Amino acid sequence: MAPAFLAFVDKLAINFAPIAKSSRSARTFLFQITADGHKDLNPKLALAVNQNDSIRKPSIEVTYRDKKHLVIESGSLKVADIMRDIQKHAKKLQLEEDTKNSS
Repeated sequence: MAPAFLAFVDKLAINFAPIAKSSRSARTFLFQITADGHKDLNPKLALAVNQNDSIRKPSIEVTYRDKKHLVIESGSLKVADIMRDIQKHAKKLQLEEDTKNSS
């Protein structure tokens, strides 16, 4: 199943050099979010993947539903760290939505 935080993300841009060792976590993150039907969870998600050998620092750019923008340099991070960083703001948005819906 795709990560639940995708419901609160409008755009994901994943930038990495395909064969660089430092890009391992970006590649794995890309696989995890697309492996189990991310479009079912958020059909409006715009996913951009930029694979280019000239990219020196792999990064993941996130634009949330509330237009907050987050850039993660993923070269030295594990996939769990990337997920945690993205989930922080998504959890806040989930709480706001839950509060609004319960009123």
